[in-house]
Amino acid sequence: MVPKIIFKLHEPQHGKELNEQKETYIYMFFSYGFYHIIDEKGKKKKYIPLKYSTGKKVKPAHWLDRPVYRVKKGSTPDDFLINLKLDRLQDKIQDIYFEFERSGIIPSPIQLKERLDVELKGMDKYPSKSFNEYIRQFITDAKNGKRLTREKTRYKPLSIKNLKGFQVQITEYQKTRNIILSYKHINVNFLTDFVEFYNQKGYSKNTIARHIKHLKLIMRSAKEEGLHDNRSYESRQFRVTQVKSGNVYLNEMEISRMYQLDLSGQPQMEIVRDVFLLGCYLAQHYHDYKRIGKTNVIKLDGGKTAVKITQIRTGKHVIVPLRPEAENILRKYDYKIPLTTERKINEKIKKIGKMAGITETVPITIKKGGKQFVKPVPKYQLLLTHTARRSGCTNMYMANIPSAEIIAISGHKTERELLMYIQNIKKELEIANKLSGHPFFSNPGLIHA
Repeated sequence: MVPKIIFKLHEPQHGKELNEQKETYIYMFFSYGFYHIIDEKGKKKKYIPLKYSTGKKVKPAHWLDRPVYRVKKGSTPDDFLINLKLDRLQDKIQDIYFEFERSGIIPSPIQLKERLDVELKGMDKYPSKSFNEYIRQFITDAKNGKRLTREKTRYKPLSIKNLKGFQVQITEYQKTRNIILSYKHINVNFLTDFVEFYNQKGYSKNTIARHIKHLKLIMRSAKEEGLHDNRSYESRQFRVTQVKSGNVYLNEMEISRMYQLDLSGQPQMEIVRDVFLLGCYLAQHYHDYKRIGKTNVIKLDGGKTAVKITQIRTGKHVIVPLRPEAENILRKYDYKIPLTTERKINEKIKKIGKMAGITETVPITIKKGGKQFVKPVPKYQLLLTHTARRSGCTNMYMANIPSAEIIAISGHKTERELLMYIQNIKKELEIANKLSGHPFFSNPGLIHA
């Protein structure tokens, strides 16, 4: 008999809608002609396949039965990883069976199961919760408040969003490399390949560093819960250093040109421009200032107006004085930020920047395949919601506002962190202005003397 392998659900739950279904285990059935005689004459046979639990669960609505016997593509975040494990399990049982057959042995299902258990045991010392399952559970627990930060506070929505982004990327990495990661795989050699994976996608060094930080968080938490004893992630080599951001900012003149741009005939473009400019004047993340309403507006001593904001990421309460331009924009919308989306702003602000004449060519560093090269692009093409916050912080610094006071508004933790973030060209200009008066630069006859 030719061996046959199929996968079936333990509880198919026929007739139930998706929202009524619960996850059920996937079992492998390996039929290879093994049987027992069930009558005295030896004519009746009972064929007995190997029934083996894969350890994976899925809702029946996400399962494709005959002839596929796999999880539907795109139905769950782990569809690829589950199907890859089923493929590996299928290959493994076939290898074991044919090894017995070459030795002239017809194994019983019990023998196959014992051998398969031994083969699979070495794949992960702690099979109770796999690496990928732990990531998914970590994020779920962080979202519903069951898991807290080291400061015993709930994870912020932005932190959860970043963790989900990490989960997407670690899953994509496994798909690309055609592997299923376990805790033991996380070592310095893995880190090198993981970074190369990001380089090939053109990610910035700071983005890579953020994902590595999340990886180390997952590994540390899993180790504290007794799921592994791998300490490679604690090595000093297991890190990617953040670098000063190379993103652009808008100076005061460019912001003024955008402010004065007449967009009265294009209401949607006008809203996008105004919301973006508020970010320039307030130096806040878009997800922080987009929630401003009348209750956020307060009066300071002397009658000046300010807005009070609670930052989502830091939990910090800040009060930002309003420039006249910012107050004019808020007054236009009755002190309530008009509805739009970050995606819409990122899409339209480039067009608005071009209309405002922000067409200066700037060099940007492109990474591809671990190599980097410089490419000149028009500045307006690089504008994003985050450009507004960076512009606000940079222009405050250029206006000689002390770093400590900028930090009190921006939410950065240290001056070093702030200076890495902003486009700090002030000192470079000061040095250039000072050197311009030096005889070496001002005396045309110096080189002939």
